[in-house]
Amino acid sequence: MKRIVITLLLSLVAGASAAQTPEPPGAKTMKTLLVYYSLTGKTEIVAQTLARELGADLRRVEDVNPPTVNWWFMVTAGFAAVRGAEAPIKPVDTSLQGYDRVFVGSPVWGGSPSTPINTFIARADFSGKAVIPFMTMGGDDAAGALRKMGERIEKKGGKIVGSFAFSTGKATNEELAARTRETAQRYR
Repeated sequence: MKRIVITLLLSLVAGASAAQTPEPPGAKTMKTLLVYYSLTGKTEIVAQTLARELGADLRRVEDVNPPTVNWWFMVTAGFAAVRGAEAPIKPVDTSLQGYDRVFVGSPVWGGSPSTPINTFIARADFSGKAVIPFMTMGGDDAAGALRKMGERIEKKGGKIVGSFAFSTGKATNEELAARTRETAQRYR
């Protein structure tokens, strides 16, 4: 009797193991990181919404000395961004190790990525990473800024696999989050 019970238990355990569907060889879950810089909060809304939708880890790039946003700042920061300048940023983990895919977000400054995100890109090693740059802007043309960011990332070893941009000038935070949720569907 004891043998029968043990045989039945072993059969049940073996059957339960066989019923589990193993992951196909070579399949793995893509680990995603989302890095962003936001001055006015619009890029942050996109980044946080996207991270929630994709289950991504989130890193914020911050200025050492947050600027006062006025007309003079807009002019000087725009010129600096056009030149590809970098800005002092607070310590942030620039290691991308352990991530397969990296989103990099920035506002558009003078038709270019922001100077703080330029600093992050210069310090990070994107080798072997699938990268999706994204931009937010008050205007309606981010093509040049996306191209410049993509070129910098590719020089650091990343492979650009997509990009997107949102005009935020007249969008409410709720509208921006809704558009981000729609865009996230492409990257699931």
